[in-house]
Amino acid sequence: SSHRNATELLMQRFRTSPDHVAFEVRASEGAITDPWRQVTTRQFVGEVRALAKGLIAAGLQPGESLAIMSPTRYEWAVADMAAWFAAAVVVPVYETSALPQVAAVLDDAAVRLAIAGTAGHALLLEQGFEQAGRTSLGVWTMDPRPGADLAELTQRGAGVPDSAVEERRLLPDLDSVATIVYTSGTTAAPKGALITHGNFVGQVLNVGAAYTGVVR
Repeated sequence: SSHRNATELLMQRFRTSPDHVAFEVRASEGAITDPWRQVTTRQFVGEVRALAKGLIAAGLQPGESLAIMSPTRYEWAVADMAAWFAAAVVVPVYETSALPQVAAVLDDAAVRLAIAGTAGHALLLEQGFEQAGRTSLGVWTMDPRPGADLAELTQRGAGVPDSAVEERRLLPDLDSVATIVYTSGTTAAPKGALITHGNFVGQVLNVGAAYTGVVR
């Protein structure tokens, strides 16, 4: 594979089809106009890079873990890819997890920073860090929250140059851990499965090859 890591899947797309619509995101409730907002690959890469700068500015180091606790939504995709752009490891936390499970995952994966969907998820993550006896670089929400949301975190990275992100983005190789997925931990302590950048790249390329009629 010519891909250095999973971020190259996006960058290759960006180089060939920057204006292709990559996402259609539901607009805010009560929108009078079209309820869907279109996000091009170029816009997505811009948002990802800007958030990666925020993660770097917050002090997240290469190889450190970042937790995401939220239902599936557009910001999940941005946060996930931004973490990889910052050479971090993503640790998804089930949005239905109770406090003991949250604390166990944060502790086991040595999570340094967390991104929450709502203020409720943020509270669980904050309590989880406390219960695990770990200090964090902050818990940031996807939903607007004064001083502690993704817009604020992105703002913090305004002074970080593009070159710093590019340097970080190219650090992981195919053998580097990209994500740690935990079992639900309902019957025992959650166990983490390590998924590498190579695992993701292989899956995507295989699916692309198998479904050439649908996926280009």
